[in-house]
Amino acid sequence: MIRQEMNGCIREIIETLPEGFRSVIVLSELEGMKDAEIADILGLSLQAAKIRLHRARSQLKKELSMACVFYRDDRNVLACDRKSLFVRIGEKTVAT
Repeated sequence: MIRQEMNGCIREIIETLPEGFRSVIVLSELEGMKDAEIADILGLSLQAAKIRLHRARSQLKKELSMACVFYRDDRNVLACDRKSLFVRIGEKTVAT
């Protein structure tokens, strides 16, 4: 159950990435494709595919660190919870 929720959370974050980053993450991490296969599918050179995947992973890591708190549960299984989102409006901080 926790793993499904975590996967859902991560997929939500992936969906917020720009299309170019989202496509390489999905092909690599979710579909398990190799860099050369990704390059062929997207019409990129192998080097461009590797660079895009590196940048996409960096962006995903940044987004995940802003949106989620990762921890190990009682069974030592990796889990995550969404952080509360706060928006600063003038001098007030409002939860969303």
